[in-house]
Amino acid sequence: MDMTNEELNFITDLFQVTTPAKLQDNHTLTLQSAVPANIAELLNNTKLTLLAEVGDYQLWFPLAIKIDKTGVLTPVLSAPEVIDTRGIKRCWRGDNLNIQSQGFEVESISSTGLFLKSTTQKAPLAVDQQIKLTLPNKRNITIDIEPVRFSKRGMAAKITHIHQGKEHLRAYLFEAHKRQHANLYESR
Repeated sequence: MDMTNEELNFITDLFQVTTPAKLQDNHTLTLQSAVPANIAELLNNTKLTLLAEVGDYQLWFPLAIKIDKTGVLTPVLSAPEVIDTRGIKRCWRGDNLNIQSQGFEVESISSTGLFLKSTTQKAPLAVDQQIKLTLPNKRNITIDIEPVRFSKRGMAAKITHIHQGKEHLRAYLFEAHKRQHANLYESR
């Protein structure tokens, strides 16, 4: 990979340690235990993802790096996005999702879409709208949906925006996946 002099200088500056202005006469060794400010700034603003593969699934874990006052780096993992690499066994489908909402039952849900069954005599949802869901753990999610197709059983919709509860939804889907595929998570 070819880099310009400007790019090389930038990288060199990131790892350069500044020396104290004046050393005392009795100093022979200086030890710095903190992360250099330039590196700390980069690490605090990174958005990393850790990939784990389990069976036919990819688990994409959001990874943040926190630096405390003493300069200790701590990785922080959040619940992963679960991706079925074969497109066969969708983890968000289940008999008993226990997701509450007014006017409809959620028959399946993923981070990108859901299937709703109307519980009232009202006509099915036919327009883009914002809905609120309550997960079994009492966490709320507010999403914008766009209808994709209709059937006698209900409506499939695409999630166009998650206003509230993105992390809660991801955690719920991961827990559902772990319950349905416990054998994949057993220690071997």
